[in-house]
Amino acid sequence: MAWLPELSLEGLKHLNEVYDISVPLGRAPAFPGDRSYHQEWLAGPDSDAGYSLSALSMSSHAATHLDFPSHLSSAGLSQESCHIGRFIIPAEVISISGAGPIISSCLHSFQAAKGQALLFKTENSQRGLMHDPSFCRDYVFLSSDAAELCVSYGLGLVGIDYLSVDRFEDESLPVHHILLERDVLILEGLDLCSVPQGRYLLICLPLSIENAEASPVRAVLVR
Repeated sequence: MAWLPELSLEGLKHLNEVYDISVPLGRAPAFPGDRSYHQEWLAGPDSDAGYSLSALSMSSHAATHLDFPSHLSSAGLSQESCHIGRFIIPAEVISISGAGPIISSCLHSFQAAKGQALLFKTENSQRGLMHDPSFCRDYVFLSSDAAELCVSYGLGLVGIDYLSVDRFEDESLPVHHILLERDVLILEGLDLCSVPQGRYLLICLPLSIENAEASPVRAVLVR
């Protein structure tokens, strides 16, 4: 696409905008029932060992993370089965107002390209929910009809600025099923507070974990 930046070293020097849309693991809230992030210092910066060494404990769905189809089905693709190119793709950030779920009518003016990412910037970002370690139950989520429309557009990835695309306590996870069962990856826990709506290149590389149904990522937008 013509609006994508050059992916050469020389081209990267001339990027006007680079946004880190990841939330630090130690700052983000944890979804109820998930293991909280913990960093244990085995040798601290001031120890007699002469070096620092820590161990990390967390959920694979901690902070900013990707969900893969194997999250819901053993027959679905896991992280290692996804081509690396799926994590470096054109993306569009769109702003959604209101406290209710994102509905399909919010997307009717959106012009999608097959395989691209669509990232929703909602009141979750305005409220700074991903930077509050206390979990918030009344976050903005995606409706099933909006998810169906995302699938019909042929999107490769859908992202949102809190820990789930589904409504809290809806254990049937309808939006997860609609997207993941059609091979649309889900990027959750985004920090879009300072990101203007528009077109970008999304880079969201997961950790290389065998059989991973999800993985924390360092996600950035560039243009």
